[in-house]
Amino acid sequence: KRIGEGAFIGCEQLAEVELCEGLEEIGVSAFFDCKSLKRFKVPSSVKRIGERAFSGCQQLVVVDLFEGLDHIEEEAFCGCKSLKRFKVPSTVKYIDDGAFGDCEQLEVVEVSEGLEYIDANAFYGCTSLERFKVPSTVKVIDKAAFQDCDQLVVVECGEGLEEIGEYSFVDCKSLKRFKVPSTVEAIGMAAFQGCEQLVEVELCEGLEQIGESAFYGCMSLERFKVPCTVKVIEKWAFSLCDKLG
Repeated sequence: KRIGEGAFIGCEQLAEVELCEGLEEIGVSAFFDCKSLKRFKVPSSVKRIGERAFSGCQQLVVVDLFEGLDHIEEEAFCGCKSLKRFKVPSTVKYIDDGAFGDCEQLEVVEVSEGLEYIDANAFYGCTSLERFKVPSTVKVIDKAAFQDCDQLVVVECGEGLEEIGEYSFVDCKSLKRFKVPSTVEAIGMAAFQGCEQLVEVELCEGLEQIGESAFYGCMSLERFKVPCTVKVIEKWAFSLCDKLG
C-alpha cells in the first residue's frame, strides 16, 4: 500500500521502476536523488506523492500520473532538471510548496479544473516555462509561486482566483501582459516586481489592495487603470515604472 520514507534514497544507478496497482502512497524522499531514473509511471491507485519523493532525480524526463491522485506534496519533483512536460490530473487539489521548483527544462505544465491551491515556490526557477493557464477553481497563487520563471510570457487566470500572493511573479522578465480576474481582492507585496517587459496590466472592479512594491521596476509598463474599488495602494507600488505616464 505504501513505499516508505527514503526507501530508495540515493540509489544512483536505479533507471527504471515498475509499480503495481494497489499502491496508495509514495512516501517522503522515497526516490530522492535517484540520479539515473528516467521514467516513472505512478499507478492509478496512488493518492499521494510525498515530500521530496523524486527530488533531485536529475535525469527524470517522463512522469505518468492518473486520475485519483489528490496531493503533490512539498518539493516532490524539485530539481528534476530534465523534466520537460507534466500533466496534473484533475483530482489533484493542492500543488505544495516547491513541488516543481528548479525544474529548469520544464516547458509545459497542464493543470485541470479542480486544482484549488498553488502553494509557495511551486514553480520557482522553472526557467523554460513559457505559458501557464490557471484553472478557475484555483483560489490562491501563493508566495513566489512563479518567481524567476524568466521565459514565462503568458499567464491566463480564470475567474475565481482570489489572491495573488507576495513575490508570485517576481523577476518574470518575459511576461508582457496580465489580466487580473475580477475575483481577486489583493495583489501581494512585490507580486510583479522586476517584470521588465510587462507592458499592460488589466485590473477589474473588485480589487481592493495593491501591495507594497507590487509593480516595482516594471520599466515597460505603459498603461494602468486603477479600479474605483481599490482602497489601498501601498508604498513603492509603481516605483521605477519609467514609461508609466
